[in-house]
Amino acid sequence: MNKIGIVMNPISEINFKKDSTLLLMHELQNQGKELFYINKDNLFFSNQTPMAVCQKVNVYMNENKWFDLQAIQKIKLNSLDLILMRQDPPFDMNFVNNTYVLEAAENKGLKVINKPSSLRTFNEKLSILNYPDLITDTIVTSNVNLMEEFVNAHKKIVLKPLGLMGGDGIKIVTLENSSEVLKQVTEKSSEMVMMQKFIDNVYSGDRRILLVNGNLPNSVVLRIPPEGDFRGNLAIGGTAKTEPLNTRDIEIANLVKDDLLKEGIYIAGLDIVGGFLTEINITCPTCFRELLDQTEENLAKVLIDQLSDIF
Repeated sequence: MNKIGIVMNPISEINFKKDSTLLLMHELQNQGKELFYINKDNLFFSNQTPMAVCQKVNVYMNENKWFDLQAIQKIKLNSLDLILMRQDPPFDMNFVNNTYVLEAAENKGLKVINKPSSLRTFNEKLSILNYPDLITDTIVTSNVNLMEEFVNAHKKIVLKPLGLMGGDGIKIVTLENSSEVLKQVTEKSSEMVMMQKFIDNVYSGDRRILLVNGNLPNSVVLRIPPEGDFRGNLAIGGTAKTEPLNTRDIEIANLVKDDLLKEGIYIAGLDIVGGFLTEINITCPTCFRELLDQTEENLAKVLIDQLSDIF
């Protein structure tokens, strides 16, 4: 397994200090793999053949120069041995269509992490509903009357779009602001949203557990909200620290990990707030860098070392 494609957002725009995909690429390169950079807009079908516009790439752990691209070429995807699908949300039709291209190549023998069909069906927000004993009270709806009933019942809730990332679109809704917020949300889109009873512990941070091939890490990344916010997402200014897994972390991870492996999900980020499971991130889970930088636990290397076991 020597030729590895990486489907990702533009490599020139990543945050060098935080990007997990770059670390994965660097570990692959360290093990002698040949890397092919595939911009998320460059998967395509030529007749029935799944293909990509790509470039061979070398990567460096250097803040001033972290990549070097070679000539543009077109390839059949199944000329590669493995693809890491690391495209960021939004989870929209462009994302979905990319999974169709990858799945067609998978059917011709290409290995893909995470499995394309699971990326489509295992929604990062909705997937927690498979574990009703692990979550806070939750409703998923596009009906504004049902939303209002839920707010009235719980007084304070958090509202989440189903297809975004990095804290985008997540809002607190209370009895005082519900009319205004729900009007804004429903006028902007007719899509379903998730609403959950607000967990006060969120101000102390949410706990990201990275599962790699079903393995639990030694530490969680605790993402603490910036002042004046309740969202700990690093993309919006949250700060990260690490600490050992606690008993509840281990309980939740052990209840979920085997289900993920059955779905071909080998990289996942579980988010836990106040002992409740709040999301299962599978599209492009992050925090590899924070774990490595703060604890020297290198989950990217763990994954690359276990590729032969996975497939």
